[in-house]
Amino acid sequence: MLVALSLAALVLCAASVTYSFFARRGEGAAGRFRLEVQNGTAQAGLAGRAARALRELGVDVVDVGNAPRRYEESVLIARREGADVDALAERIGCRTVVVQVREGALGDAVLILGADHGDLRLDWPRETGLAE
Repeated sequence: MLVALSLAALVLCAASVTYSFFARRGEGAAGRFRLEVQNGTAQAGLAGRAARALRELGVDVVDVGNAPRRYEESVLIARREGADVDALAERIGCRTVVVQVREGALGDAVLILGADHGDLRLDWPRETGLAE
């Protein structure tokens, strides 16, 4: 009986850690890390595909769109004071992290996908019906 309870507790803890990998410290499930994803390339649909891959990692993607200009390098921008973007940057291999706190920002951070987006460690969803 004790072994079964211990095993159940272990499984629940593992599931919780996986689900909330990017949760903000000191807050409950309602305070999950919120990310905006922007396409900084000319490649159509890139931000949407990245958002799907990030959601698979447990990231709460709150907005998807286009960046105001093209970027050579992908960048992760912290928009709120105390937003712990370093764990996400390390997980996906984003080399450039910037802090630009902005009042009224939709998310805690913005990931802008640059021309180097293929170097990011994301499980990119395959597009069906397209030649590679």
